[in-house]
Amino acid sequence: MTEENHQLCDYLNETLPTLSLDPETYLPYITGCLDTFQDEDDEFDEIIALLQASSESHSDDEQIWPKLKEEILRRYEEFNHEVEQQKKQNEDERRAIEAAKKKLDTEDAYREKERKRLAELEKTTKIDMDPAKKALIEQYAYDTSEIYDNDGKVVDQKASGKGKGKDKDAEEEPTSNKGLAEKINKEHSQQMRSGSQTTSKKDERMKTKQAKLDKVKQKEERRKKSTKGERKR
Repeated sequence: MTEENHQLCDYLNETLPTLSLDPETYLPYITGCLDTFQDEDDEFDEIIALLQASSESHSDDEQIWPKLKEEILRRYEEFNHEVEQQKKQNEDERRAIEAAKKKLDTEDAYREKERKRLAELEKTTKIDMDPAKKALIEQYAYDTSEIYDNDGKVVDQKASGKGKGKDKDAEEEPTSNKGLAEKINKEHSQQMRSGSQTTSKKDERMKTKQAKLDKVKQKEERRKKSTKGERKR
């Protein structure tokens, strides 16, 4: 570090003239010594002695020079401590960034591996599946079976509340091919029974209507016979 950019440059430029010392002449001695300073090094004491001998106003003052040395070293050590703290902080941040990047890379690699595994599993499953089962699943995988009421009409499942939660006695959707086939047969049987019940009710209504007509007809015939008997008298 040059004397122009040294951390003690401003302090020395302000202090040395008060001791009748030219900063341009003596500042390089001080900063150059501090850059290679060791705790047990006597070179800095020699620099302080040179400054005292060169001072025209304070050469005989035995108190000010030890204080100058102490203040210079304090500022120098304080600055170095701040530098070390900043280096440590920068190193910690660098390690944290590297750790986060490594974690993301690991997670990305795992997701890619899992994606390939699932794709391969799906491919293998399709290849090994029986053709009849495969066709059945593809046919009914996304179909929703219609439900009919007793009159043979399609029940609106949304209006009846389907999708808002399963009732206690509601049947679960089959998850196997066998269950799916059984459900289809059951729905077919229900439709057949519904049609039979509808036909039976219609026949009953026709029979009741015919019975009423017969009863009216019989009543009318009795009335006519009764009228003829009155006329004969």
